[in-house]
Amino acid sequence: MARNILVTGPPGIGKTTAMRRLAALLGDLRLVGFTTDEVRVGGRRRGFKILTLDGREGVLADVGLRSRWRVGRYGVDLEGFERLVCPILERDAEDADAVIIDEIGKMECFSQRFCRAVERLADAPIPMVATIAAR
Repeated sequence: MARNILVTGPPGIGKTTAMRRLAALLGDLRLVGFTTDEVRVGGRRRGFKILTLDGREGVLADVGLRSRWRVGRYGVDLEGFERLVCPILERDAEDADAVIIDEIGKMECFSQRFCRAVERLADAPIPMVATIAAR
């Protein structure tokens, strides 16, 4: 059985920084997954983006995005998120040494496909390190 690690804590405590440092430290391994990052314009948070460990990026949420999926003032680009992230978790993870997921949160969990992939990875033989926001 894999050793899974879940990192939790309030926003801004350094979970994403820890995940990026972990990925850098494990750079010799075949890692798959993603981190999230704030998008700021003029010093104000406008949304969030996804950064895959293989260098791709996409929008997770934005204040100007019209979407039926919303968290606060942010519209969530669920289709874009699934298109970018789910293949990584569903297929690429099969050949990986470890999976890094930053984060399992409200926006991400609008995707049932993402939730199923995370559940499957939690029982997979490869380690998974993931963050979960907590208030």
